[in-house]
Amino acid sequence: MAIIRKATTNDSEKILSLLKQFPTDPEIPNIDWEDARKSLPQLISADGGMILVSEHEGALAGLVTLSFPLVLRFGGTYALIEDFIVDESFRGKGVGSPLLQAAVKEARDKGCRELQVNGASDIGKPVYIKNGMREAGSHLKITLN
Repeated sequence: MAIIRKATTNDSEKILSLLKQFPTDPEIPNIDWEDARKSLPQLISADGGMILVSEHEGALAGLVTLSFPLVLRFGGTYALIEDFIVDESFRGKGVGSPLLQAAVKEARDKGCRELQVNGASDIGKPVYIKNGMREAGSHLKITLN
């Protein structure tokens, strides 16, 4: 049985290993995993975000990373799913939906009025929709460095 919990710094290497399974994204062609490694402790301990992990018999089965941007039109924060991935060996085994449900609960508990996902992958999109999310337009961006 899987346990969903907040990530700790002890999960760092497993988290990085799992993130490397993300589908290739032409918008992010050169991910610097050392930068990701340096950012993990801050995300794990910060109020502005969190990582939830699904652990099954000591293995990291999946994760969802949330950030909590402050925005005027909501009069506070909303939640944004930054990363959502289930290990290839656990896909189709009921790991994704409980992770998303835990993310929704965390967002509600923080008083967020909305939970968003930008640029869902083809693999993740059906899981998001199955869990109550809906299409809401597109997003734009500019690369700064």
